Amino acid sequence: MVELAKNLLHLIIEGLTWFIIVGALLTFIPPHQRNGFVNSVIELLDRLLSPIRKLIPPIGGIDLSPLIAIILLQLVDSLLRGL
Repeated sequence: MVELAKNLLHLIIEGLTWFIIVGALLTFIPPHQRNGFVNSVIELLDRLLSPIRKLIPPIGGIDLSPLIAIILLQLVDSLLRGL
């Protein structure tokens, strides 16, 4: 049962990681060329990353929150796999 929970958490973490990567790439699309789906993904990503952005604001105009979120997710995944 514990192994099943670990595998499920790993899949969730992996899905969130890919969501952050894809969402970050979608932000490079100019706003006037985005469709509703892209806007929804970006809005959801903004909500997900806003706590990190409050702690670490953009540095030199570069938003590092997606990178930090991915590092934190991978750290949690590594800790869970070590148990």
